Amino acid sequence: MGKGGIIIGILGLLLGAGGLTMGLITFIDQQKMDFWYDYEEATYHPPDLEYKTIPNLYIIVELSAPATLYILFSTSTRILPNPASFADIIFYFWIDGIRLLDPTTRAGPFEGDATYQYYPVALQHLQTFSAGNHNISIVVWSETAGNMIRSSSIAANLV
Repeated sequence: MGKGGIIIGILGLLLGAGGLTMGLITFIDQQKMDFWYDYEEATYHPPDLEYKTIPNLYIIVELSAPATLYILFSTSTRILPNPASFADIIFYFWIDGIRLLDPTTRAGPFEGDATYQYYPVALQHLQTFSAGNHNISIVVWSETAGNMIRSSSIAANLV
C-alpha cells in the first residue's frame, strides 16, 4: 500500500473513532432527564383548615449537578361558597418536605352566594436546586369543607 492509501486509512480510522465518540456522547446525553411531569385525574376533597399534600401528585427530580428548574402546577377547583366569609382553597409548593410560603395562589370567593363556583388554578416557581434527588408536590389548604380539586398536574423543566 502506498503513502496515499495509508493516509486515507488513518483518516478513515480517525473519522470512524470520531463517529463512535459522538454516538456515545449522544447516547449518554439522551439518558439525562430535563423534564418531569405527573398528572392526577382523580377528585380530591381537602379537609378544611388542614395543610395536606395532594395524594398521588408529585415528581422526583434527579440532578447530577446544581440546576435551576421552572415548576408549574395547574388544577381545576370547585368551591362551595360561604355567604358570610371566605371559602377559598390555597395552594403552596412542597419541596423536600418544606412548604414554601412564596409563591402561593388561592381560588374562591369572599361572601359568595352561588351553589358552586369553579376556578382554574395555576402556580409557578423558579428555583435553583443542589445536585441530588428532590421531591416536589403541592400542599393545599381549604377554608371550607366541601371544596374539591380535580385534573391536577405538576411539571418541572431545566432552565
